[in-house]
This record gives sequence, structure tokens and C-alpha cells, in this order.
Amino acid sequence: MLAVLPGWVWLRHGAGARLGPFVALDAAPLLVLWLAVTAATSRPVLAGAAAAGICVFLDVADRAKRAALAEPLAFTDGGLLWQVVAHPKFYLPAVGRKMVAGGTTAVTLSLVALVALERPLALSPAMRGLLAVAAMALAAILWRPLWLLPADLARTPEADSAAYGPLATFALHARLAAVERDARRAAYPPAPAIFASGAAQPHLLLLQLESFCDPRGLDPEAPAGLLPHWDALSAEAMVRGWLTVPGFGANTMRTEFGVLSGLGDAALGLDALNPYFRFARKPVASLAWALRGAGYATSCLHPYDPRFFGRDRVMPALGFAHFGAEAEFRDSPREEGLVTDAALGQRLAWELRDATAPTFLCAITVAAHGPWRGEDPTAVWRARMAKTDAMLGLVAEAARSCGRPVVLAAFGDHRPALPFARGGVETDHLVWRSDAPGTGTASNLDATGLHRAIRAAMRMG
Repeated sequence: MLAVLPGWVWLRHGAGARLGPFVALDAAPLLVLWLAVTAATSRPVLAGAAAAGICVFLDVADRAKRAALAEPLAFTDGGLLWQVVAHPKFYLPAVGRKMVAGGTTAVTLSLVALVALERPLALSPAMRGLLAVAAMALAAILWRPLWLLPADLARTPEADSAAYGPLATFALHARLAAVERDARRAAYPPAPAIFASGAAQPHLLLLQLESFCDPRGLDPEAPAGLLPHWDALSAEAMVRGWLTVPGFGANTMRTEFGVLSGLGDAALGLDALNPYFRFARKPVASLAWALRGAGYATSCLHPYDPRFFGRDRVMPALGFAHFGAEAEFRDSPREEGLVTDAALGQRLAWELRDATAPTFLCAITVAAHGPWRGEDPTAVWRARMAKTDAMLGLVAEAARSCGRPVVLAAFGDHRPALPFARGGVETDHLVWRSDAPGTGTASNLDATGLHRAIRAAMRMG
């Protein structure tokens, strides 16, 4: 068991964890792992090294997340582990190729050496069974640790990791969120929208734009005419301005859920760290449910892996009768392996043209996702913003020629994780209606405020 200590101490050091009464709870998950691996292999040193290796992995991930996004690991990040393996280009650049290659090699060689050099203990079947039972019993205690809940729990990963240790914080936060989840969700059931009698029911086109914000407010090298279609829509928008989002450089699902549901962090509790991890996998109030209840067709388009963030389960739970993902864009043009905004915009234009009933179309773009390769990543990102703007022009033209009024709402999910964009979490938004041009009223909102602005533009109760 002593083999795990260096890794555990290093993990706690990275989190700034202080000594206190919860040290035992912080160590308990590693003891579970040590007991289980020892029972299975009869190699206690190998078991300790495996637990230490996990600590090192968590520490590297925690430091990378703090450096890139200014926040520590949280219990909800466990749901993203498979994405690191399935879509490494979105995650590993934050760690660095040399770090990944060197760490993987070191861990692999160490484990191989231990397997070759450590002689298994002559443990009887009864002793191995006892170790396995002890591991399961301790795991059961960890599964329900709320009897240990401290009175001063801050409910934030950074503060609680420092006070109680990262592993203890994972256990406490995960269980607390699970206990509260059903009641929090039940407080916001799906409900149909109500339109005034005889009022037109416009189409709603909601565009979540990957890594979008107006470069001209942050980047001195951005040309004045970079986003002509955004500028034209902003001039006629009902509202437009800054959008304060729940994080820098990532965590798209937080902004996405806030706009779709209108629910803020206070309503979600600890599930606000990633609403798609568990909270939004059962029906909860949303724009899609509201409009679907009023007779709308509801469709969400995201030309990427449907399992990313669990959207294949979340989007139906949020009320979308149709979720069109990567398979529906199999033959579409791509850049850097990602379906272009132009292809997505063309699909949206076709959908508007062919709609025979009031329709809610939600589109989640992906083409502007990092990393932005090359000698000047900022210039690469800026060029992608120009292509996103061209897509806006395409869908706006389709909206203008549509036989039914169209409300178009567009917003950036987060700023790009680039040096020039640090120091804030604001992106940009606008809400425009084809049959009621506005005057570009400036209104700085957050995600829930944008939800309310969309409902107002739709004239729905």
C-alpha cells in the first residue's frame, strides 16, 4: 500500500489540499483499488503502483484543465473519459504530445517491470476472498458518504478539493448531486407553450456557434469587415450583445443547456458542472418541449458523434423528436475532419424551405472547434469565424424568403481557448425576427436570459 503514497501526495499537492479529518475519505478510493488488485493478482506492490499511476493521471488532467480552462477536475468529468480516447484531438493538445507519450511509456514500462519482477504472494483463496469483500464493503461506504457531509461544504470543486482532497470531493459531490437530482428535475417539468389566439407561430432557428465570439472586440488584428452577415443581422436584431457563458474555452453543454432550458446553476445544484452527465437524461423543461407541446416539429442537428456529451440521450429528453448527427452528414464536405458550417447551413436552408408546419430547428455547429493548427492559431480561428458568418448569411436569406416568419437566435458557446481571449467568459448573441426588424438594441445577457429573450421574440407564454 505504501507504493501509492507518492502519487496520492502529489495529487493532493496539485489540488492544494490541506490536512484535516477528511484525509481518510480522500485515501479510501485508493485503498479500495489496492485491495481489489491485490485480491486479483496477489501482487501488493503492483496494486500500489497502479493506484499511484491513477493519481498521477488525475493530477496531469487536473493541472491541464486548470491551465486551459481555469477550473479543476470535477466528478462529472468521469463521464468524459471515453471522449478523451474516442476524440483525442479535442483533449490531448491541452496536455501536450510529449507529456502524453512520455507518461504513457513510463507507466507501461513500470507496470511491465513490476509484473516481471514482483513475485506473487502465496495468498490462500480465503485471504483473497477476504480482501475482495473488504474492497466491496469500503466501496459501498464510499457510494453513500453523506453521513460524513461537512457543514461547511462549499459545493465548488476548487474550494472543496483544497479543503477535503480531490478524491473525497469527487465522492461527496457525486453522491450529493444524486440525492438531490430527482427533486431538482421534478421542479421544472416539461410544459407546452401558449401563443395568443390567432397569433402567427413563427419557425424558431436556434444556432449554437462553436467557439464563436466577435473577434473585433478582442483581437486588434481582426479586420473591421470580418463578419458582414453578423453585422447586418445585429443592426436589425431585437436584442444583441455580450453573452456571459458558464466557462472559458470549453464546457459547451453548460451554455447549451442554459439556453434550451432557461435553468440556471441554482436550479441544478452540483449538476450545473455538466447538466448532460445525469440531469438532462430525463425529461425536463425546455424550448423544445414547450414548442412541441404547441404543435411544432422539433429537430436538432449536430454533424458529429451523437454520443458526444451524451447528446444521443439528452436531446430526446429535452423534447427533440429528431436528432440528426454525424450519420446524416456522411457525404458532406469536411475540413480538418469536421463537417463544414456551409454544409450545415445548406441543410438548415433546405429544412426551412420544406417545412409545412411550424418548426423548431436547433443547430450545433462543430467546424470551428480547436485545436487551431499552424503558426498563427488566432488567424486560423479568425478564418473559421468568417466561414461561420457566411453560414449565417445563408440561413438568414432562407429565413427572409420563407413563407412563415422566422425567429433566428445565434450565440457563441464559449470563447476560443486562445491567449488573446483569456480574461473573460463573454461571447456574443443576437435574436432577430424576419417579420419584425429591430433596431439592434444592446442587451448583455447570460444563457438563461437569452432563453427568455427567445421566448419573448416568439411571443410565447
